[in-house]
Amino acid sequence: MINTYVPILRWKQGERIALNNLSATGRIDVTPHLVISQAQYGDTKLPKAEPKNPPKKPPVTAADYLAKQLLDAWGPTKFYLDAADLPGTPANHHLDNIGASANAAGLHLVPSVKRSSPPAYHAAIQRRIAADNRGTALRISLGDLTSMNTWFGSWYCPPADTDLIIDVANSAANVLALGVPAFQAFANLYQAQAWRSVTVAGGNIPAMLTGYNVGPTLLPRAELDLWNALNAHGLGYNLDFGDYATIGPDASTDDIPGPVPINAKYTPNNTHFLVLHGVKTKGPGSVARDVQYRSYAAQIIQFAGRIPLATCWGDGQINAITNPGNSPGSPATWVSYSVNRHIELTRSQLP
Repeated sequence: MINTYVPILRWKQGERIALNNLSATGRIDVTPHLVISQAQYGDTKLPKAEPKNPPKKPPVTAADYLAKQLLDAWGPTKFYLDAADLPGTPANHHLDNIGASANAAGLHLVPSVKRSSPPAYHAAIQRRIAADNRGTALRISLGDLTSMNTWFGSWYCPPADTDLIIDVANSAANVLALGVPAFQAFANLYQAQAWRSVTVAGGNIPAMLTGYNVGPTLLPRAELDLWNALNAHGLGYNLDFGDYATIGPDASTDDIPGPVPINAKYTPNNTHFLVLHGVKTKGPGSVARDVQYRSYAAQIIQFAGRIPLATCWGDGQINAITNPGNSPGSPATWVSYSVNRHIELTRSQLP
């Protein structure tokens, strides 16, 4: 059985570049879940209703600009989009504008929502369901999973039109440790056969490496281990796989004062993440950023457990860094290399 892969991403420059450079094979049965923040959207004003007499040549809006980015990076294939961070009212929300611009651009946008999303966003989700007839994605927590029988009656989209994403966040290792009782909670999923699709997702890539020793650290891919264990347990329904291809969608490094250590993350195989923790570029014990990035590229290339991927753009960029004549990259480009590699590798490892 073919499983869909759902990488959950923020919509920053690195993630956009990573998606844009996926190979044709790396896009097959991949449905990105994109979380749009106000910082990435650039319009924090409350949206207004469409004017009765729009100008003949309206200006490019934030929604149009986002639709163009999405088209360039991903194209017309299905993706999920969570815009709950953007402002709105029960009558008008930025999601309405984004949906209209996405449709005009020929995009296959399926809106995503959490149960805890603001009421104004839930209202916008219902308008998009009615306008586009593509249903929605519902991203729930472990608590939502176990209490579904109490809130299911208030869910407004038919399960047959709902892609259910059970997001365990950074608790995958804890769920694994619980073993059979936790697995049985998934097996007892309420209305299990009725949902359009069911995905388990999570991630444990840290936003910051405070407390980590300088140098390489291996972190287990606990969310992939959980997915494998759930399938081995037997659920009675098809379970797709999702993860955070970089740091979590709700994490942010924007307000951290600099200078910060130079770090990099890489997925060498299907068992571990490789986290490379560096030092600052200024002050005592500092090392130039370029020197650190070239060292990381060399360590990745020499890593014994690395699974090579000939068609992976991110790997090609990292391999090229060892040539002194090539750029060692920047924080944004290293995110693009690692996310591109992670998606390509994960898609190649799933059935």
